[in-house]
Amino acid sequence: MKKSDLKSIIKEELINVLEEIRLNEAFADPNIRKVSKMGGIKGNRYNNWFQRFAHTHNIAWDKLPAGTLSRSTNMNDPMVKKGLVFWVNTQRKQNPYANRSWDTTLPEGVMAVTLMGKVQYDGRMGVGPKGISKYGDASGHGKRGTLQLKKLKEIADEIYVMDFETFRGGTKALKAKRADLKLGKDKFKDARAWKAANLARYKDIMNARVGSRDTVDAMVAKIVKIANEAVATGMEVIKIGKYDRIMTSIEGNEVEMDYVTSAMSRALRSYAEYIRQDNSAAKEKEQGYGDYNARAAKETAGYIKKILNAFEQGNAREIGRY
Repeated sequence: MKKSDLKSIIKEELINVLEEIRLNEAFADPNIRKVSKMGGIKGNRYNNWFQRFAHTHNIAWDKLPAGTLSRSTNMNDPMVKKGLVFWVNTQRKQNPYANRSWDTTLPEGVMAVTLMGKVQYDGRMGVGPKGISKYGDASGHGKRGTLQLKKLKEIADEIYVMDFETFRGGTKALKAKRADLKLGKDKFKDARAWKAANLARYKDIMNARVGSRDTVDAMVAKIVKIANEAVATGMEVIKIGKYDRIMTSIEGNEVEMDYVTSAMSRALRSYAEYIRQDNSAAKEKEQGYGDYNARAAKETAGYIKKILNAFEQGNAREIGRY
């Protein structure tokens, strides 16, 4: 072999390794990263299972948040028939359904992949069920005799499941399901515009204050920050929840996007009322007119505190309530 040929081979292999590292590091979900490194899943530059599946089903793997893919040992998990499943062996074992000598051993790693209960194949057009991708091999190790749902349940040690329809569509779904983000009476089509308006409104209200800032200003600032992050998270990758509503995440808990934007509007409206009451209370005290506005301001501050507590806890029910 010529020295130039050897250098070319080494260079090519190095490119493949670096590309594989780049693809693996792009996954935000640790379980997706874990599965991508298992045996049976092709991950090189020219034959990458995740890229082929993304091309077929429009899944933005690098945008999926942590928790997308869940590990389970329950072979009757509801997602087995409704979602995407990686069937995994944690160690080498005998294939009880082998009918050829080279299929007698089942390697460690991904044994097969199913979508909506159907075994997936790597075909020329991407990844799909038998018939659509009939020119390819089964995804995973794909040993003969095992490629039936009933047998996979019997043999696999664990499964990694994903609610496929929740994340399907990538950028196209993002545009199709784009929410009208509300802030008061105004509506916005993207998280950046909503965030800018949210901050501007908060600053305008705060600038109306006559006296010095207090804990209520700080509480509202925290609500603004949490709400902005939640809206950005929810609009980055559209996840559809019950009743076809867009979901986001706060403190690891799923919350309807409408709950977040509505609570934020109520917080700003209450903050404006608090500033008005606090300014009036200062005049009342100065002129000796009583403490009506001071008591009203205290009550409004308590309501704002409840909104903050709900946001800090990621309590969907309370966020929707206050």
